[in-house]
Amino acid sequence: MARCTMRLLAALAAVAPAFAANNREDLTKYVLPKVGTEGAIPGSSLGGGNMFPGAAVPFGTVKLGIDTSVLNLDQGGISSANSGYTPRGNLTGFSMMHTSGTGGQPKYGIVSQMPLIGSLDAQGISVADNRTYLTNRTDESASVGYFRTTLETTGIQAELTAAQHSGSLYYTFPSSPAVNTSSSGNSSQAHVLVDLVHALPSGGGGYIAQRYVKGSLVLAEDGSGYSGSAWYNLGWNQGEQWPIYFCANFSKPATTMNTWFYPYIQLIPHEDPVVLRPYYDIVAGDNLAIGALFSWDYEEGEELEVESRVGVSFLSAEKACAHVRKEVPWKQSFNETVQAARNAWNDEILSAIIIPEENGPKNETLLSLLYTHLYGTALMPSDRTGENPLGWKSKEPYYDDWYTMWDIFRSTTPFFHLAYTSRFTGMLRSVIDTWRFDGFMPDGRSGNYNGRTQGGSNADNVLADAFVKGLDRFKGINWKDAYEAIVTDAEKVPVRNMDFNAWDGGTKEGRNALPDWHKYGYITLDYSRSISKGIEYAQNDFAAYVVAKGLGKKKDAKKYFGRAQNWNNFWNPNATVDLGERGLGVHTGFFGSRNPNGTFNEVNVTDCGGCTWGDLTYEGLVWEYSFNVPHDTVGVIQAMGGEEAFEKRLDASWIQGFSAGAGAANTAGTALFNPGNEPSFQTPFLYNYMNGKQYKTVETTRNLINTYYNLKPSGIPGNQDAGAMATWFLWNMMGLYPVSGQPIYLIAAPFFKALDLRIGTANPYQDTTKSKTYVKIRAKNLSQENFYVQGVRVNGKKINRSFIWHDEIRWGGKIEFEMGAQPKKWDTGELPPSIAMGSFSA
Repeated sequence: MARCTMRLLAALAAVAPAFAANNREDLTKYVLPKVGTEGAIPGSSLGGGNMFPGAAVPFGTVKLGIDTSVLNLDQGGISSANSGYTPRGNLTGFSMMHTSGTGGQPKYGIVSQMPLIGSLDAQGISVADNRTYLTNRTDESASVGYFRTTLETTGIQAELTAAQHSGSLYYTFPSSPAVNTSSSGNSSQAHVLVDLVHALPSGGGGYIAQRYVKGSLVLAEDGSGYSGSAWYNLGWNQGEQWPIYFCANFSKPATTMNTWFYPYIQLIPHEDPVVLRPYYDIVAGDNLAIGALFSWDYEEGEELEVESRVGVSFLSAEKACAHVRKEVPWKQSFNETVQAARNAWNDEILSAIIIPEENGPKNETLLSLLYTHLYGTALMPSDRTGENPLGWKSKEPYYDDWYTMWDIFRSTTPFFHLAYTSRFTGMLRSVIDTWRFDGFMPDGRSGNYNGRTQGGSNADNVLADAFVKGLDRFKGINWKDAYEAIVTDAEKVPVRNMDFNAWDGGTKEGRNALPDWHKYGYITLDYSRSISKGIEYAQNDFAAYVVAKGLGKKKDAKKYFGRAQNWNNFWNPNATVDLGERGLGVHTGFFGSRNPNGTFNEVNVTDCGGCTWGDLTYEGLVWEYSFNVPHDTVGVIQAMGGEEAFEKRLDASWIQGFSAGAGAANTAGTALFNPGNEPSFQTPFLYNYMNGKQYKTVETTRNLINTYYNLKPSGIPGNQDAGAMATWFLWNMMGLYPVSGQPIYLIAAPFFKALDLRIGTANPYQDTTKSKTYVKIRAKNLSQENFYVQGVRVNGKKINRSFIWHDEIRWGGKIEFEMGAQPKKWDTGELPPSIAMGSFSA
């Protein structure tokens, strides 16, 4: 134990001098990767953040971590293993690829190893059945670029670190195993098991569970490693069959090697005995499982250390081997790989926000919250530039693992735009390139295939938001093609795919309900999620309008401007809900479900069933969606009966006990507002659309942050969703919030007296590789009591509007808040833009 502790301490010590030499603080010390790994049920990840706590670099292809079973929880508790990790799940292996923060079904958990010790027969272990060797864990630690755990049954310790396409697994086999591992009690052999069938288990129906299809293995004759390929299909995005290639080396040659194969029936554990054979290479066709066992003899009473360095590629095993040689060569120590990962996080991600000394004494809790969530922004999507296996003849960047545009367009991609501009432009180019070769931009995408689409075509929103914030002048993005991709989403009905969760299918890409949208201007019950889809389609068409107008396409702009107002067609002015038993009154006017003849169906606005694929709304109540028209919030205010009615409805949203929907499934409570689901993200900021009410935005957002976010494993109110929850938190730390498709940020109140946001500008007159630009946010007199905004200055000029323009901070700038202990109606000026105000025109 002391040896591994010293190894980690050495890695940490190596990082600190590098940053001290540059007068920079090592910000990785504030990151707690296990925040968001547990749900409301202790020990279970169900309804939690599903955060990946293993080893990774920013936007890395490899996310090296543990895989666990979900079948052993106390009191029959259920769980999900989307990131591989569950708090109390039994460990079944270490694998190279994972997702982070995702809901739905798992993906990846592939290219795995499992360390074992002693006589497998004596322990009843079958190499083909992980139920015979799964084990609890102990002495677990996670930090940036490093993960450690100990297998409770055997005492084997594993340490992990990662690079972009590769990683290192460092095993310490104990001199005295925790239990007898051989018939004689004499443990003299260590093993590493490689099972190509291994993948994350399904948390739901087997019909969409990820499945192994076929593979190949080639073992080095000297026992120094192996390479090969494996093919999988389905999983979360119900993707087509896809390959992964791998290459692994060991720090010392194995004493003996064996392989196995057997007929494989998908999703049914193999219980028959498996014969181990000394074959050096083996190819498995469809429905044939294969694996290998590497073994080392070592002296009783001594520890054995074996390190394995593994690379992956989507193109070939040879390229996987090249990744190992380049990224984790043997001349580079394990510690140096940890250091390189930490340096990458410090340089690109964590230093995007700096808390200067003028902020005052350090609040370690707030700093850990800040940098833990900043870290959480950059685990997905996966940068696979140069690794596209689909045969595209393209030199564009390539990103995969979009989980999903629906989740991230509101808060995450606007944050990327400001903080990671260069990388973000690469992401945009990749999304457009996907349209060029696959026919549609992705909403969800994984394993190199599009799927799934929860509502609208939300890559449109991402592109429009970038366009109106100045990237329309960025020459690296082909905006002609971008617009054609948006038009494809707006006009072309996608091929209907089969989806067992959505009875009408059409969840792979695009907008499957376009026939109704084009014919009626709303969506009927012929399509699932008809209400939430229609609301999103209106916003998607607003995105098309924004880009069309910017490109001078007047006819198209007029058409899409009209369609952006189709949200009105869903508004049922007679729909009513009575909250009178709590003194909150009767509220009239909500979105509704319509028939082809125009009549409305009765809808329960406070209960959406499961709020999932086959319901009227997705991950949100009708109550919540009724606030969700960001391009025309003033129009919504008018539809609800004016500012007084709107304010009362907002006020009622935060009170627990009214929701019968999906809120209770996570740690988000039972209010009509669910902080764990993206449709509600902007709602707490909507007080800004009424003069003199910005103080209520401050009260509400501060209460939500203090209630639902903390440094516990359950410290995120629901799935983290590839950075969505993290960036919502970060915007609140800065006292701002973006409005999708508009070049504005709503004003809340910052949590730091001083915060500097590094701007990765696209300013053609500034070489951002040699200089840095910051938005400096200052909050004078901020304290625990003084959290109300008294006034705001932007770049030295006093403003009385409750939003700022993107151009005011695009090249950097300064936002100065005056804070006080009492609400002040300083916001008496211009309201944020809305169609109903005439802010936009065709």
